[in-house]
This record gives sequence, C-alpha cells and structure tokens, in this order.
Amino acid sequence: MIQKFFNLVALLLVVHAGSFAVPAKNNFKLQVNVSDEKSGFLLLKNLSTGSIDTLHIKNGLATFAGYTPEPIPHLIADEANKYQLFFAGPNEDIKVTIKKKEMLVTFLEGSPSHEIFRGLIAVQEPLQQIGGSLQQAYSNPTANTDSLNKVMDKVNTKLKENFYAFLKTNSGTEVAAFVIYSAINNDRNIKTSVADEMFSILTGKARTCFYGTQMNTMLNKLRAVEVGTIAPDFTLPDSTGAKKYTLSAYRGQYVLIDFWASWCGPCKAEIPFLKTAYNNFHKKGFEIISVSLDDKKDKWTTALRQYQMPWIHISDVKGFQSVVNNLYHVPSIPKTLLLDKTGKIIATDLRGEALDRKLEELLGKN
Repeated sequence: MIQKFFNLVALLLVVHAGSFAVPAKNNFKLQVNVSDEKSGFLLLKNLSTGSIDTLHIKNGLATFAGYTPEPIPHLIADEANKYQLFFAGPNEDIKVTIKKKEMLVTFLEGSPSHEIFRGLIAVQEPLQQIGGSLQQAYSNPTANTDSLNKVMDKVNTKLKENFYAFLKTNSGTEVAAFVIYSAINNDRNIKTSVADEMFSILTGKARTCFYGTQMNTMLNKLRAVEVGTIAPDFTLPDSTGAKKYTLSAYRGQYVLIDFWASWCGPCKAEIPFLKTAYNNFHKKGFEIISVSLDDKKDKWTTALRQYQMPWIHISDVKGFQSVVNNLYHVPSIPKTLLLDKTGKIIATDLRGEALDRKLEELLGKN
C-alpha cells in the first residue's frame, strides 16, 4: 500500500515544539458551550508552550482568557484525552460549542486563523476517509490489489495537490507554518528536499512566526540524518553516570548510532541482529553506540541487564527531549545511522540482516 502523503491524524497529534516568554496580559477570550453536560471540566493545552489550563464547566459554560503573541494551535481535551484542535490569535473572542461525550465541536466562530485551517480539513478529510476504506479493502484476501493501488495513487495525488494548493494560497500565514512543521515532524521518512520545498513556499510572517522558526531548526535536524552528512557530535553519560562518551572519539571506526528505548518492541526485535553484527565485525573496526530515549532510568538499566548488549550504551534519560533530539530528526524509533571512519553517514535504518550485509561489504566477510 502507498502511504498517504498528508496525515491529518498525525498533524493533530503534534507535540509542543518549544516555548514563548508569556506575559501576564490577556489578549484573547474563549467561551465554550457544552451542550450535553452542566458541570465538570475540560483541559486547554497551548501547543507552542505545552501549558495546560483547566476550564471549569458551570451550567454548561466554561470561559477562559489568555495571552498569545500570534495565532497558535490549542487543544480542548477531556479527562480521557480525547481532544479537538483550534487556533487562537490576539484580540480574538472565540465561541465554541462542544458535545463533550463525543468531544465533537458543533460550532466555532471568532478565529480567522481557524477558518483557514478548517479549509484544509474540509478538502482533505473526505479523501482521508476514502484512503482509510481502501486500506481496509487490502485486508480482503480476494481484493484486486492492482486496482486498489491505482485508486490509492489517485487519492494520494489529490491529497498532495490539495496540500500544496493550500500552502500556496495561505503562504503568509501562521497556519501554513504549523501545518508544514507538523507534517515534517511526524514523518520519519521525509526527504530534506521535500521539506525544503515546503518551507520555500512560506512568506513574510509565516517564516518568522513561532512554527516558522521551529522549521529552521527542523530542517537542520533533517540534514543531520541524511546520507553524506557528517553526524553532529554529542556527549552523553553511561548508565552509571561515571563515564561519558563522545561520538567523535570513535572516528577511525565504522560506527552505528542506534536510537532505541526499553519500551520499544521493534527496537528490542533488532537486538539479535545487532549482536550478530557486533560479534562479527567489532574486532574489524565496528562499534555500536546505543542512545536510549528512555525517560525512566530504572527501565533503561533493567533492559541493559536483561539483554546483555556488549557495546556502548548512553543516555541523558530525557526521552524525546534528549539533547540528541535537538541535533537529529528522530520522530520515532528504532532509528539507526551508520557512519564511516570520518564520521559521515553512509546508510540509515539498516534493519535485520541488512546491517550485517552492509558491514560485510565494507569490512569483508567474517
């Protein structure tokens, strides 16, 4: 099956990217009418800062006043973390009607930026639904996959056309910057050339707004995982904290940077293959540096004891907020980068026996 070009679900799951210095003065208002509950609460999350406020529902109504320097995406969520996304900008008086049990927005007005965003949803969502139906159809043993592929190709082509048409029409808006940032941030396979093409469409304040500036950082991180790039240097401690390892200290060897975590099933499935490669080629000048993206040290150290992997293991135990995530585009794991003796990336994401075959090509048969 062909992967959809633009995934609205992934877009709405984007995590906050950084933070503003937020002054106390409020400059926008939010009124939420809850049509099916008289009391309770909702959560309001600012996606740029990660801040969360509680909206208390009284007689079916919740109100909020806050500050935003520019139109920024927010989430309204319930206690089960079901949510809806909307944009809030300076001097806006936003009114929303929600069915809380379904977390369904039935009415929203007062946000010009959200109207821009809603225009993208309106043209993409029907195509996403068709794509979802096609994906289900692939599971039918009697399905004509050639026919399904042709239809999926057409759906993907239209999704892409709509996406770029939206960007060009709204190239100077904060919404376009957010949409591009989200699309790149959630695609582990995106090419730098595609990301550059998207960013080149942005103009004016879209380039200088919060998500526009985040895009510059993201592009640098994308380039850091491209074949032919010298891998950015970093230093991290081992599990004892007593010793630190620096990537550049291993110049002169072939090095595999292995981003993983103890909770990652696919990562753990790769361990036998990593052990084989290490046993076959370590004495020939091959090293593995596993960078854990765990955020709980006990989970990490337990996994190290359990799997007995005899190579370098380092982490700052900050999960996806690790210092390495400021240098490399690692939206998901496992992620591996194979470096040559000069520190240049020569291959990425070699899974299973592919790593052993590549090392055999470089270092000769064992």
